[in-house]
Amino acid sequence: MKFRNLKLSIFLIVLGIAGLTFASDTESFTVNGLKVILKKNTSTNIISANIYLKGGAAVLSPEISGIENFALLVAQKGTKNYPKDILNSLLEKMNSKIISSVNSDYSSLQLRCVKQNFEKSWKIFADILLNPLFDKKDVELQRAQLISAIKQTVDNADPYLRQLSTRAFYTNHPYSVSVSGTIVTVSSFTDSQLKEYLKSRINTSSMLLVVVGNADRVEIEKMVRDSFGKLPVGDFKTIKYPEITHQVPSIKIVKRELPTNYIRGSFPAPAFGTKDFYTMTLASTILRDRLFQEVRSNRGLSYAPSAGSASRFSNFGFIYVTAVKPDTTIKVMRAEVEKISSEKVTESELRNKVNVMITRYYLGNETNASQANILAAFELSGAGFAESIKYKDYMQKVTTDDILNVCKKYMKNLQFVLLGNPETLGIENFMF
Repeated sequence: MKFRNLKLSIFLIVLGIAGLTFASDTESFTVNGLKVILKKNTSTNIISANIYLKGGAAVLSPEISGIENFALLVAQKGTKNYPKDILNSLLEKMNSKIISSVNSDYSSLQLRCVKQNFEKSWKIFADILLNPLFDKKDVELQRAQLISAIKQTVDNADPYLRQLSTRAFYTNHPYSVSVSGTIVTVSSFTDSQLKEYLKSRINTSSMLLVVVGNADRVEIEKMVRDSFGKLPVGDFKTIKYPEITHQVPSIKIVKRELPTNYIRGSFPAPAFGTKDFYTMTLASTILRDRLFQEVRSNRGLSYAPSAGSASRFSNFGFIYVTAVKPDTTIKVMRAEVEKISSEKVTESELRNKVNVMITRYYLGNETNASQANILAAFELSGAGFAESIKYKDYMQKVTTDDILNVCKKYMKNLQFVLLGNPETLGIENFMF
């Protein structure tokens, strides 16, 4: 055991040294209203360049839910200067990758390429945003794929439970609008509507560029100016997401004939990048380990009990379980939530978890692409990209009192969703 702890300590010392350089050689500058974050990394030949569109769900309405996701996906199929076949052929020859992603806080178009192909790949990347074709055949093919994915979500218990939980938790909140869309909205968008929507989003105040790799500022400034120097700046205003509060606990039951019941209870959590965010990250992972030990190992009530917290700008934490006997299982889970909210965790339990989470953070951000995404997340959250380097420091400063206080403050009035058809259900067990 001592030898194992010694190895872990040495590993963490190495990670600590790496952490000192995680955000070093990082600078920011502005070109025509577009903020650029550049992290120079000469240890690899790979460059990641990501454009982030600010706003996420907050810039959508129920009537156009999913439009940004749809538009970004189709835009990658072909452009004015790079028709579909040529675009795909060039990217394949250069071994360059361009993908898009969306979440409730922002969307992104991401480029990964080798240094020698960066300029050529960038021209395709920029043209996807500036001159997408939106060919009708591409639109219809993508529409069919998106509708199929939406249907599969409903058919699959775990993703459907997460969707139901989000709706129940974020009622009357910007996050209540799905960034993936619904069958109704995805079915309604025309090619011209998608094109006009994306055009409306391409202004420099709505965008953030993050580049990580062996690239120089002069080079980046020229490429950005050549591509985006004539774009309108726009007037995008920083979005202040309302913090979620629930005054009373609740449970929503969605009947479905399943071999077990899928249950998730959500509670408010500190926003990403805030001081309490780090504390809640630790608290929820300690709770997860305790639930696993008590629910699965000691009592055999469920194969997969869990707990955690998300990384949203208006955030939530959760407990989760699949159980044939939800009454019995939730009683045990409730006791663990109440215990961590009323009794301090041990110092050793906290320190062990701090070491684990720091290790995961650095291992999870080894690639240029992951570093670009974490720099963007901190920047877009309002904390600022420089905060990314302080993760280890903030984690190490968390105390057992902090854990107790954050659990007392947030782990209450859980909003439960149960997907299944339990034979019996004591609603009072969920009311905490």
